[in-house]
Amino acid sequence: MSRPIRFGLIGLGWRGEQYVRIARQLPQWFEPAGVVVRNPDKYRDLAARLGLRLCRTPQELARDCDFVVAAVAKAAAPAVLAELAAHGIPVLAETPPAHDSAALRQMEAVAAQSPRIQVAEQYPLLPHHAARSALIRSGALGEVRHVQVSAGHGYHGIALIRRWLDLRDERCRIVAQQFTHPVLEVPVRGRDTGDGVELERHDIALLSFEGGKSAVYDFTRSQYFSPLRQNRVLIRGSHGEIRDNEVTRSLDSGMFDTLTIRRIQDGMEGSLAPLSLRELWAGSERLYISPFYPAPLSDEELAIAETLVRMDDYIRTGTSFYSLTEALVDVRLSLAIETAIASGVPVTAP
Repeated sequence: MSRPIRFGLIGLGWRGEQYVRIARQLPQWFEPAGVVVRNPDKYRDLAARLGLRLCRTPQELARDCDFVVAAVAKAAAPAVLAELAAHGIPVLAETPPAHDSAALRQMEAVAAQSPRIQVAEQYPLLPHHAARSALIRSGALGEVRHVQVSAGHGYHGIALIRRWLDLRDERCRIVAQQFTHPVLEVPVRGRDTGDGVELERHDIALLSFEGGKSAVYDFTRSQYFSPLRQNRVLIRGSHGEIRDNEVTRSLDSGMFDTLTIRRIQDGMEGSLAPLSLRELWAGSERLYISPFYPAPLSDEELAIAETLVRMDDYIRTGTSFYSLTEALVDVRLSLAIETAIASGVPVTAP
């Protein structure tokens, strides 16, 4: 690229700092232009440490960057996005763009005006999820009609379900229930938890789509942080399936093949290179190439960096990668799961 992608930040919480850290690892790709915060005095020292210029308004910030990243608290997101849309400022919005039914209606009204808003839904862009999507697109599994996703909460899990089932906005019947189970506490983002056992919520939902496709959504929050709770994925097609990182597919003449999605990564064992993902393969098929190699980024950081690149492409070409309208479909289904859990009866959405 001829120059780094310049983005501004609205908000400087945990997620906003992550964007800055990624940009510092990839200066040839990204350049933070500045930040707008509600309380400048509170964030003045942090902004100085991060090398960010404090701007008074989003309009001032937008004059000095390609687009802004709205990384504010979820309760504040609808009002912030509505204001940015009203000024025609291109926005990459952190998830979720709406957190309850009132905010959903507000954002649906904004989306109807075709604002220049894309949503930074990183989960389908995580390397292993992207590799699974590549296998589906290749036709190796045949027609995919059922998935089971235990890999992200709420709208994140729904985004994966709709991506792998190739669904747009289809009516869906949801049966859901919440359970409570004990789990050993683990440190989270530097918080010392001791050796106690805590109770956590476990949500399970069966989604039956109008066209006959189906999904199981299954998630508990400790999967994000605890080594005691692993993610699980099952993608079933007419000619094969993916079970986590194991692939079974049919071949010609009644033969079958089993492959493993494997990481090609530097910085392990005798490697003196930085710890950095190169590629993902299954057999002789390359499913994913990291565009940011050899930067030492986590899988989530790689996916977030990819949203910045895709937002830049959207600004230049108009090619949408995850529009506000599409994101609200996932939010709507996520809220419907919550309603089904709270009510104890099946729910149909939309």
